[in-house]
Amino acid sequence: MSGEKMPEWRYTGMAVSDEKARQALAAVKSACFNCKEHSDDCPLAKAAGEITRMTEENK
Repeated sequence: MSGEKMPEWRYTGMAVSDEKARQALAAVKSACFNCKEHSDDCPLAKAAGEITRMTEENK
């Protein structure tokens, strides 16, 4: 990493590598039940959204 800031998990302030964030996102997405209707209250969708935002804020 050439001076790039690592994404930070806002709940703990821990900096994580892009690779670790990608692995976490893949794990959350693989846990999805693929329901017919999406709910904004779904904790899996919320976690995926948080991880995606975390990595996008770093770009």
